[in-house]
Amino acid sequence: MPTLPTDLGAFHLLRHGQSEANVQRLIASSFAAAREGFGLTPTGRAQVRAQVLAARADGRLPAVCQVISSPLLRARESAAIAADILGTTVRVDGRLAERGFGELELTSDAHYDRVWTADRVDPAHESWGVESVVAILERVAPLLAEVRPEPGAAVVLCTHGDVASVLLCAASGLTLSRHRDVGAMANGEVRPVAGGVADLSGLRPG
Repeated sequence: MPTLPTDLGAFHLLRHGQSEANVQRLIASSFAAAREGFGLTPTGRAQVRAQVLAARADGRLPAVCQVISSPLLRARESAAIAADILGTTVRVDGRLAERGFGELELTSDAHYDRVWTADRVDPAHESWGVESVVAILERVAPLLAEVRPEPGAAVVLCTHGDVASVLLCAASGLTLSRHRDVGAMANGEVRPVAGGVADLSGLRPG
């Protein structure tokens, strides 16, 4: 099982704002469908702007920030809004892309619950051709190990729901099977990677 760096204090997650796929209740995870399709709605743009402004105002995001984004359109658009507010530029990294949903691509998002139920039984499962939770961590962990933020600076990782929840779960030392229980983020939400999970009472480490 891959591990994350021990010092994650500089890292923050930004989940993309509401997208056209969210409104249409579709799973759109592939490059073919979502690299240039299913961008942000006006509501999604407003969500990102409001949350990033709040994080800057309350000191969660300092004066100096890096922004690294998934290559999918909804994330790139969210990252661009964040970078404009934070006075920086966007670097795109494919390792932050959405979880691959295999046979469920471009089907109803009601299928998410089926995948998450299977995750709770086995985080290594690849049912319906989906990317496993373990595989998500395997591709994202090296990115965090490679980034070297300046002292006092923050790194904002603009990504997608399951990628974010897996990172949050792993950073807290919890079993990855509980990633949706402790790490689910709202559209446009900003959250620190370290200590950013929900209530941990009753959850075992692993």
